[in-house]
This record gives sequence, structure tokens and C-alpha cells, in this order.
Amino acid sequence: MDIGAGEIGVILFTILIIVFSIAATVIPIVLVVKFLGKMSGQRQALLANGVAAQARVVQLGMTGTTINDNPLLQIVLEVQPVMAPGYRGAAAPFVTSTQMLVPMIAMPRVQPGSVVPVRYSPTNPQEITIDFRQMGFM
Repeated sequence: MDIGAGEIGVILFTILIIVFSIAATVIPIVLVVKFLGKMSGQRQALLANGVAAQARVVQLGMTGTTINDNPLLQIVLEVQPVMAPGYRGAAAPFVTSTQMLVPMIAMPRVQPGSVVPVRYSPTNPQEITIDFRQMGFM
């Protein structure tokens, strides 16, 4: 049984389609897992070493991503730092924006105008996370 040039072309095309389909499935999954791992590591570091403060939710935006039915949101926060020991007054309030996964059960408490506990980096106040443990979640 001889295989002609046409059949070889069909076989190669089929293999190419299979390889492309696998790559199109695996690459986004790997990127999401890496992103979540990085985000989780930064969040854990902030929860352990970050400066505690209160923040008012100014704005919420959908990113179009959900993970385990929890939305990844773009959140704008107005942070009101608390007075640090040894200083005369608290640091000036600042506005920052972050993306974070918000548990569905916490969504009613994370709405524009609500005040939430946060932790931010003392060296880079733009690195911030909502402290859901203080809110009674997680």
C-alpha cells in the first residue's frame, strides 16, 4: 500500500492541527497558573508583613476573568493610613489601584463606598491587598 503525496499532506496537516490545539489549550493554563502563583505569593507577603490600614472602595471594574467562580476585579482604593508609633501623625491618604480575586461571599462587603481593611507594602504603597481575614472571610 503506497501513501501518496496528498495523504502525507493530510497527515501532516492533521498533526499540525493537533499540536496547535494542545498548545492553544496548555499555554493559557500555564500563564494563568503562573499569574495566580505570583499574585498569591505577593498577597501572602503583604498579609504577613504589610502595614494595616483602612481603605474606601472607590471603584470596581470587571476584568472578565473568574477563577472557581470568584471574579478577578480591578479595584480602586482610597487608603487612609493609621498613625504609626513614634510619629506625630498618620501618613497622608493615597489612592491606588489593584487587581485581585474577590470571594463571591465577600462581594456584598466590597462595593463602592464601603470601607475595607487592607495591608500595603511600606516600601511601595501601590502594592496592596484587602485583608479578607479581618472581614471574617477565609
